[in-house]
Amino acid sequence: MTAFLLEYRNIFIFIVCSFVLAIILLAAVYILSFTSKVDLEKSSAYECGFQPFSETSYPFEVQFAVIAIMFLLFDIEVLYLFPLVQSLFSLYSLDLLIILGFYFLLLVGLLYEISRKVLNFQTIV
Repeated sequence: MTAFLLEYRNIFIFIVCSFVLAIILLAAVYILSFTSKVDLEKSSAYECGFQPFSETSYPFEVQFAVIAIMFLLFDIEVLYLFPLVQSLFSLYSLDLLIILGFYFLLLVGLLYEISRKVLNFQTIV
């Protein structure tokens, strides 16, 4: 049991240090956010000395963010396909069942998104 723990000691130390660093950085941002004051002149848009003609912030479409996240998820799925194709004939039956289960879960997720009308194909095309 001790040999097993010694092998994963460095990983455990890395995880603990990552959490401690994340907490320290979040605390620093939280503390420093109270001390800074927003200057309206510095935060406004600069248009060659004239007053800005319009707002600088435009509304953000949530649908774009949803499609971008879905693209990333299914792009990663394609990356998992390449090693699968190369090692398809050397896989055991359990490995193949695990891979098929993974793709089945992705298919269920895609069908769920279509059923909840997250993918509005009329606005995409």
